[in-house]
Amino acid sequence: MTTANLGGASALERSSLWARQIDNKKPEGGKKTADDVLAYLRELMPGWTITTNSAEWGEGFRNIEIDREILQRMADDPKEMEKYKALLLSFEDAVEGLEQWGKENPDQSVVFGISLDAEGNATAMAVVKTLLGVEKSSTFDLPSDRSSWAEFMKERLEALSQGQVEDATGSKSWIA
Repeated sequence: MTTANLGGASALERSSLWARQIDNKKPEGGKKTADDVLAYLRELMPGWTITTNSAEWGEGFRNIEIDREILQRMADDPKEMEKYKALLLSFEDAVEGLEQWGKENPDQSVVFGISLDAEGNATAMAVVKTLLGVEKSSTFDLPSDRSSWAEFMKERLEALSQGQVEDATGSKSWIA
């Protein structure tokens, strides 16, 4: 099942519905571990690099780093599993526009990923490298409204690729 099979629901509704419909795959006869959940998420989201360390990310837009505390909470509590599965599955809708941006900008390689910290806060990280070897990077918190993620991330990636960065006060400047 993919999120596309869930009809006209919004991206957020589709990811929540999908998360509830997917079997938790709890191992028989034993307590589930953080590693079990990590393996399950990798199976659930083929095409994504899902790790506990962003150093393992691959080039492209489908990278997720999850703190081991989150993975263990998912292993221990079905409600936490459902909550974070919905969050992770919502990344699918958010990166589609970024992948289109990548096709429209073939002269730049991108490593883009989402990081979930121990408190469950989502942060996006991007590194853009031009054919001339100029590398720029940025890290930014994602808004609480998941439905705005796709456009928000695309705007940030575009600004980064053009050398424009925003400081903590929201002021924009250009980097060389």
